[in-house]
Amino acid sequence: MTPSRLSIQDQVRAAVPMVLVAGLAAFTWWLVQSAPKLAGPDSVAKVSSAPDYELHQARVERYNAQGRLMAILDGQDMRHFADGDRLEIDAVQLSARNEEGQRVHAVAREGLANGVAEVVVLQGGAHVVATPASVVTVGKAMLGSSPIVFEGERLQIDTRERRISASQPIKVTNAQGQVTAGEMTHDERTGITQLSRQVRGHYDAPAR
Repeated sequence: MTPSRLSIQDQVRAAVPMVLVAGLAAFTWWLVQSAPKLAGPDSVAKVSSAPDYELHQARVERYNAQGRLMAILDGQDMRHFADGDRLEIDAVQLSARNEEGQRVHAVAREGLANGVAEVVVLQGGAHVVATPASVVTVGKAMLGSSPIVFEGERLQIDTRERRISASQPIKVTNAQGQVTAGEMTHDERTGITQLSRQVRGHYDAPAR
């Protein structure tokens, strides 16, 4: 063999490992690019704004630690959203009762609630009736035991704190009279209703 021919064969033999290395590198690059990407700080999946389930003629019940039924939330339609664990409810009805026997019944065209139905916001023709278990006394004042009716476009009921509140115009009616106001907070535990902003109406205090 001539020296030039040996040189060509040597060059071919020397080039083979380089071709293999280049092919392996190209295959590795393709494999990395084709592999699923792990979620990192810049690729956190966004929670969908669509409901994860919808129910027709649905009911949510809440029990206390002793297994006693404390609240029932009914709706013509309910939509649950994983974002914030919240419920949207059409034609909402809420019935709640505490250990002392005080009861609340509420209806509205729409409702919003947390996933465990502890806090419920009523929207659209909200009508709430709070019925004390017996005569409530604060200091020397007897507040009576007649039901109190709250009516407004937006009301919030906290069944754990036993508080009914409104930040929009509200009408309050019971056996002692009727009052309207721009804001209201009613504490079931004491029977005291606090009204503010453009308070109008009449109220006959019960006899002491």
